[in-house]
Amino acid sequence: MQKRIGLKTLAVELGVDVSTVSRALRGDPRVRAETRVAVRDLADRYGYRPNAAARALRGGKTGRVAVLLSPPQQRFASPIFLELLSTLDQHLRDKGLNLAVFAARARDEEVDIVRQIVEERLADALVLGRTRKADPRVKFLLDHGFPFVTFGKTDWSHRHPTVEIDYTQAGRLAVSTLKPVTAGGLHVLSAPEGLNFADNYVAGAVEEAARSGAPGPKVWRVEMTEAAGTDVAARILAGRDRPAFACIQDSLAFGVYRAAAAAGLIVGRDLTVFGGQNFPGSEHTAPPLSTFSTEDARVAHLLSQVVIRRLFRDSSETGDFEHHEIRPTPLLRASHLWT
Repeated sequence: MQKRIGLKTLAVELGVDVSTVSRALRGDPRVRAETRVAVRDLADRYGYRPNAAARALRGGKTGRVAVLLSPPQQRFASPIFLELLSTLDQHLRDKGLNLAVFAARARDEEVDIVRQIVEERLADALVLGRTRKADPRVKFLLDHGFPFVTFGKTDWSHRHPTVEIDYTQAGRLAVSTLKPVTAGGLHVLSAPEGLNFADNYVAGAVEEAARSGAPGPKVWRVEMTEAAGTDVAARILAGRDRPAFACIQDSLAFGVYRAAAAAGLIVGRDLTVFGGQNFPGSEHTAPPLSTFSTEDARVAHLLSQVVIRRLFRDSSETGDFEHHEIRPTPLLRASHLWT
């Protein structure tokens, strides 16, 4: 039986990328004319025939759903995104579909990646996280009528499905749990400005402080990494005046713990801390970290179902889109308590 010739065979012989061969066979004008001719000649010589997946691609269906991971890639370590990828992959395979993961190295690459996915038909639907109000990725997808779901709201949420965690409530929860705040004041560590979930968290924290009559918190907008938490906390703890830390993510709280240890300070005696998202290991810190749960398994299952329903929705259908909001659940341990 003659061995089937694939795109990789053609690409190796011609000394080009597989993606170049694929685009050349589709007549993509971005591939040089002489390359398109060479690819087609070699394909004819070998009797190359596209497989079912390739035929589906030409027909406008790839059988894939794409997830775009936003930078920094430390975010990939977040349990909720690991849970999402695993759960979505399982749900898609149950439907005979596949998962494709794209990762941007910098934020200004994200629109280009979305454009490539749409224009080259690399997937049939897309999942986006870390949304902004006037998100350029979302605008591009809406302008091109491409199916997608966002993990977070945008200015155009009435035009696309969303799943969101109520980070405004998470900010309120952190501040209300950390009371009473002593001489060092309350410090809110959140993600960079412009990200909806981060802005909502800060708004909730500021609102709760005002409601309770506490002084306004000092807000720090940093990347959600342990290193960033360590750097900010080291500057704050230099004053040794018993501050309280509300961290949007446990990674930042872990950094606060590290800075405290380096300064010879003890959480619960010299500072208090409240984290977010219940990372693995948060219950094993000393003292155990008080945080909130985002119910990762539930969110991942829900988002997967919304993606699949959006994928099979009639493109001509109009009307309401699905919107789901998950409230954070407090996990009160010991790090928020003064001893």
